[in-house]
Amino acid sequence: MVHAVTLAVIVLAAAPLALHVPLAVLAGILLFVAWNMGEWREFARLRHYSAHYRLLMLGTFFLTVVFDLTVAVQAGLVLACALFIRRMSELFRVEPVASGPSVLRFKLYGSLFFGAVAKIDTLVQAVENAPPAPVVVLDALQLVHLDTSGLDALRQLHKAVLQRGGTLRLENLQAQPREVLERSGFAAELAASSVPAGATV
Repeated sequence: MVHAVTLAVIVLAAAPLALHVPLAVLAGILLFVAWNMGEWREFARLRHYSAHYRLLMLGTFFLTVVFDLTVAVQAGLVLACALFIRRMSELFRVEPVASGPSVLRFKLYGSLFFGAVAKIDTLVQAVENAPPAPVVVLDALQLVHLDTSGLDALRQLHKAVLQRGGTLRLENLQAQPREVLERSGFAAELAASSVPAGATV
């Protein structure tokens, strides 16, 4: 705010004096400011950053030079969101746990959101290849977040389990995933589909 007020005072009080400043001096000032805005030292340090960061920085810089800052900022935000979604989807994983032929156990890690729901397809395939009446147990202790797309993926898994005559159990749910399951009614669906007594849903 101090800078803005100072600049406003200078513009209002000293604007007529700008007529006496040579254009060559103004051009030199603009070149100096542009050079400093480039932050060229960051390019030398790019090798220390991830490929996502390098792509984001170089892409934004290129768009700023070729088009303008507005286009670069808009494209940079979209690219940053896409890279963030990709990164978060890579953090979600499903790990099988040793179990019997009719009991399938898996551990869920990370955030099950719209960018990671495709990884639930492996569970559906495992259910389809399992013997009849499988018991599928999902340990959700490390599942920190669940959105509506992830909920739909779990519903598809539940549907595949029911088609095989089996049951689906969710254990060790954290607060946020549990709230989503309860508000959506999916927890009641699991309870109504012959979940064994004492199971954590």
